[in-house]
Amino acid sequence: MHSPVKIGKWKIPANIRGGKASQFVFFFFVSCLLWFLIKLPNRYTSTVSLKPSYSGVPKNKLLVNPPRTIKADINAKGMRLLGMKYFGREVHIDLSGLRKKEDRFYLLAGDLKKQLTNILPEDVEIRQFASDTLFFSLGENIIRKVKIVPRTDITFARDYRIYDSLTVSPPEINVFGPDVEVNKLDTLYTSRVTLKDVNEDIRMNIAVEIPQQYKNLEFKNKKVVIKARVERFSEKKFTVPVFVINVPEEKSVKTFPSEVEVICEGALKDISRLRPSDFRVTCNFEAITDSVKYLPLQVSKMPETIKKVELSRHGVEILVKNSEGDAR
Repeated sequence: MHSPVKIGKWKIPANIRGGKASQFVFFFFVSCLLWFLIKLPNRYTSTVSLKPSYSGVPKNKLLVNPPRTIKADINAKGMRLLGMKYFGREVHIDLSGLRKKEDRFYLLAGDLKKQLTNILPEDVEIRQFASDTLFFSLGENIIRKVKIVPRTDITFARDYRIYDSLTVSPPEINVFGPDVEVNKLDTLYTSRVTLKDVNEDIRMNIAVEIPQQYKNLEFKNKKVVIKARVERFSEKKFTVPVFVINVPEEKSVKTFPSEVEVICEGALKDISRLRPSDFRVTCNFEAITDSVKYLPLQVSKMPETIKKVELSRHGVEILVKNSEGDAR
């Protein structure tokens, strides 16, 4: 008994390895080859991808991301069409005759056909293009400053936080390239920075992320420094008097209570030097009406180093006396 012959994962039984079956396969292959060779001289129409190169760009202009392929329906003999379809065909496109409408530059299908007819062999006929119009972006080289925005995820150790603000140096970078691309850029972002339990100043070199569509532009800096001053924060309370402003000369006033507590928050190094006289709490006499004797309070003076301030109460009652001594 004959053992089967293995081809890959398939097994051909021995009883069909020879004889009529193998002869049929051979003659079938030869027939297909002959048919293919006979048909090659015939003309056919098929869609092919042309590979353009460009010249004749208008003076002082730059060609930005032009079309890399042009699809067209071509009628040609089988052998030539086969080569163009599967191996491509390089063609040269002259842009000196570009049409313009407002800020858009383009060539019509008729413009392309006229140029390609002079380039392609005589037996190649262009039937139509996939698009009636081929658009082009032209620009001028410019330099523009683009803002850099840090992307951070920062948590701080207990009672620690940024003293003033997190900054980027430089805050803007110069971008050079065609205006049609550069003008689309308003903001660039850094790579994300993740820091945990921070209790000291921050200073790091970090990369600027360049979106893929802008890889061809030139960037003066692709790295920036992010930095921030970090301090320990605390609270402190002061008892300060309440002052009434805009009191007429013929009036005298008294508030109840006459003092309030100011609760301030700031860096430990700053609040340790504070005094009650650094704060001023006021209410406005002009806010009094016949029905309102309760005046809201506001902090009208405090050190710039204080990040947050609260009052122990929002307002005070007020007693008004005329110069003759009558209470109101």
